[in-house]
Amino acid sequence: MIRRLVTRLQSGPLWWGQCLLCRQDCRQQPLICLQCQDELPQLSHPCPLCAFPLAVDDAHCGQCQRRPAPWQRMRVLADFEPPFARLIHDLKYHQRALNGRLLGQLMARQLVPPYPEVILPVPLHWWRQMRRGYNQASEIARGLQDILPIAVDSSSLTRRRHTASQTHLSRRQRQQNLRHAFDCRPLNYRHVALLDDVITTGSTMTELTRLLQDQGVMQVEVWAVCRTLAR
Repeated sequence: MIRRLVTRLQSGPLWWGQCLLCRQDCRQQPLICLQCQDELPQLSHPCPLCAFPLAVDDAHCGQCQRRPAPWQRMRVLADFEPPFARLIHDLKYHQRALNGRLLGQLMARQLVPPYPEVILPVPLHWWRQMRRGYNQASEIARGLQDILPIAVDSSSLTRRRHTASQTHLSRRQRQQNLRHAFDCRPLNYRHVALLDDVITTGSTMTELTRLLQDQGVMQVEVWAVCRTLAR
């Protein structure tokens, strides 16, 4: 099933009204057809704090019991595997902004109330965003907003310094890399969702959560399309 989805994703150019995976017409439900949606991998019984797969719902993994995350809940669509890995890669590096819209819509269909007051996309440094043309987290937020009645605030959080790519860094290196990397304007929110494409070690979300808590935010949820299995 996964191999078939990847093969579909690697096919030719797309136009509006085609499924992003199989390229078949799907004008009744733009961006993905029902067959491809039914075949997508899903997380089962994720830990509420880190989304690590467990045997039962609403159980916390041993690591989160020993050392809870600073946020109150994590909501993730799937593991970082095909076809999500390729959709995210093309969103970030091949100007496939529509992929973000699709991923946000898929996330929205899995989320249940109570919803936060606002979605805060993880910010890019202005130089990286200028080179990419957009912030991939903001594109995902657009898809969420297509379905959920939640505001998106893309201006209150800023990345004040350009940091090295996190991709090949260890947990400790990521923490050092992100120290004092973000700024936050004064906020009136009490319940927010931080949104990113992929969660690996959680270093970015930890730094941002503590920054938001310093601003008086009482409840922080972490939302992402995918998580890796790095512990």
